[in-house]
Amino acid sequence: MKNITTDFTNMHHPYKGLVVYRSVEEAPDYYVEAYDFNDAGKMVNPHPLSLQESRQLAATLQTSSELSDSYLQCRELMPAKLLYTRQGTNGFAIWYTPAITHFLAFTPDLKIPDGEYPVPPMLWKASRTGVTVFALTKNETPTLKTTLFKAPFFNVHDDGNVCMGTVDIDIDPHTHLEAFMSKWEEYFFNSRFSHVLGGKSPVKGNIIQLWQSLKDSRRKFPVSCLLKHSLTLKKLIA
Repeated sequence: MKNITTDFTNMHHPYKGLVVYRSVEEAPDYYVEAYDFNDAGKMVNPHPLSLQESRQLAATLQTSSELSDSYLQCRELMPAKLLYTRQGTNGFAIWYTPAITHFLAFTPDLKIPDGEYPVPPMLWKASRTGVTVFALTKNETPTLKTTLFKAPFFNVHDDGNVCMGTVDIDIDPHTHLEAFMSKWEEYFFNSRFSHVLGGKSPVKGNIIQLWQSLKDSRRKFPVSCLLKHSLTLKKLIA
């Protein structure tokens, strides 16, 4: 084991000790006991972890570099397309984007040329490690009751989770909300679409023929080909 005591620049003394007990049941519960330290460095005064001690512990952890307050915080006003955000180490954001025309790239075996394509309105849910996408039919702010549709793209699982392949994801614990959303949109659209996941077309009809027909098209994405999804915005937030 490497000796790291020389790396400390300030003297530290033991202040509080925590012991976690677990019951022996199949579905165990837990109990946390706190200890103080006397002048000799021995643990004394065992007692249940109090609410005040819990808050002190949470505040201490929250100030660590891995739990930086900058993660998913806005630099300016809240983005208009943002629907929901949950901060913390497992934080995520949910937002939507209107129908646009975007450059898309495909693997050669699909026989779909790279180029500009119409894209439907979309709903996004992303964490630091992954992104889930859905399609919408209208360019308006979604509500909890808005119907979600399967994203009409390759590389997307039935639950909306995107297979990013070899895309290098670079989102650290200090990423602000605006950059977070922008990065995930870039990662998704700049990846190369390659295959249908799950063996089922995410649209009505043939997905390859659909995208072949939309190359350099001036018409909007045909939302009539979208398939309804069982998930709802309310479930995504839960």
